[in-house]
Amino acid sequence: MQNFDYTGKDNLDVMSFAKNYNNFLTTLVENHAPDDGILLDFGAGTGFFAERVSRKERKLLCIEPDKHQADEVRKKGFDAFASCKELSDETVDFSYSLNVLEHIEDDCQAIREIYRVLKPGSLLVVYVPAMPCLYSSMDEKVQHFRRYTRKELSNKLTSEGFDILACKYADILGVPATIAYKLVGSKSGDVSLRGLVAYDRFAFPLSKTLDAITHRLAGKNVFAVARKPV
Repeated sequence: MQNFDYTGKDNLDVMSFAKNYNNFLTTLVENHAPDDGILLDFGAGTGFFAERVSRKERKLLCIEPDKHQADEVRKKGFDAFASCKELSDETVDFSYSLNVLEHIEDDCQAIREIYRVLKPGSLLVVYVPAMPCLYSSMDEKVQHFRRYTRKELSNKLTSEGFDILACKYADILGVPATIAYKLVGSKSGDVSLRGLVAYDRFAFPLSKTLDAITHRLAGKNVFAVARKPV
């Protein structure tokens, strides 16, 4: 990851109000993270999730190329680096990356760097926007290079050496919601706080339930759990 200034911080701040969504992502990480050791937050932003998964038994390392957000991460007490190039080979026990790879033009290189710093047998959790047909002004505003299919995410991880333990679509009700946003939403890519909170409170819990049926077919996002072979 190269140094850059992130232009979508206002949308990122709004997303902090999506309590159910953020709890889902936190649980996704916690379900696979070790109780102790060195954890890598790849694309930490302002350290929102680093704070959520931090505990005294864990050492959190944060990769954040935006210098302003990296400063915020450091103020919260975490080590922040511009890229994985500053970390040694096979020194990390677990890594997660939440809504980050879509911002990186050469995402395979980013995956390769995460693979390099992970210890053999360690897990990586990746969560990204899904379905290219849903690409909207919101994606453009926050500098997304792509939205992924389940097959694409799986193939990119395996091509860099990972074994796939799970790869699933998530948030099926987000698909029609995003289509509606494309048709009648803000052309500037802004997110409505009122609309976000309403969706998070009433639709997202139902969407999580439906994902058990639709996770192979479609979803607003897709996540993968991958392991570096021993």
